[in-house]
Amino acid sequence: MKKTKNIKIISLDLFQTLISVNESIDYVWKEFLKENYTDEFAGKYWDRANEIVLENLHQAALNEDKFVNVRSIFENSYTQIFSEIHLDYDPKLAAGILIQGHKMNRLFDDVKPFFIEINQKYTFCLSTDCDTEMLGNINEIYDFDKLFVSEDLKTYKLNPKFFKHVIEYYHVSPENILHIGDGKSDIITPKQLGIKTCWLNRTNHKWDHAVNPDFEVKSLLEIPDLLD
Repeated sequence: MKKTKNIKIISLDLFQTLISVNESIDYVWKEFLKENYTDEFAGKYWDRANEIVLENLHQAALNEDKFVNVRSIFENSYTQIFSEIHLDYDPKLAAGILIQGHKMNRLFDDVKPFFIEINQKYTFCLSTDCDTEMLGNINEIYDFDKLFVSEDLKTYKLNPKFFKHVIEYYHVSPENILHIGDGKSDIITPKQLGIKTCWLNRTNHKWDHAVNPDFEVKSLLEIPDLLD
């Protein structure tokens, strides 16, 4: 197995890397659809809403003039999905429910064993596209050395400014940092800056971008084998 040397800092994404958001599907859409709820509708609308959120997040990352936080992105995105499905529900309330849902979600089973195995060997930071109110009791997961949060930094991971903050904070070469995450924003920008990247592909998807991750794993428990 290919290994990477000289890693000093391990940067981790939060949602769908450490915390599963899949449990939010029922919680969110039972509230939105009420008596019209079905598993089929919930799954279909959740997927479509996530597409819209990612599109709006991408646009927000490219906007150098004005920062838009995740709560606002949720509100704008659900305004669109509610219009598409002709659902009469307040997008402001929806944004609050989504944020609450993110705080209620569970850790993936590999998270705590991963930290136990390599706890003392590296410095860990969190690098996440979210608002501070979405972090919940983050220190119960791990006592991270530093939290890099998009709302605090006023930028998102698809913008090079985000990971430049990480590099500058630690005063290390980019190749001394390994960033682990499940999305394209966790690979494309940090890789272009010289940060080592690892795509956490829990669902066995096919990578479909010209910028490739340095590593691909299905579980965090594979990470120690990558580190020399």
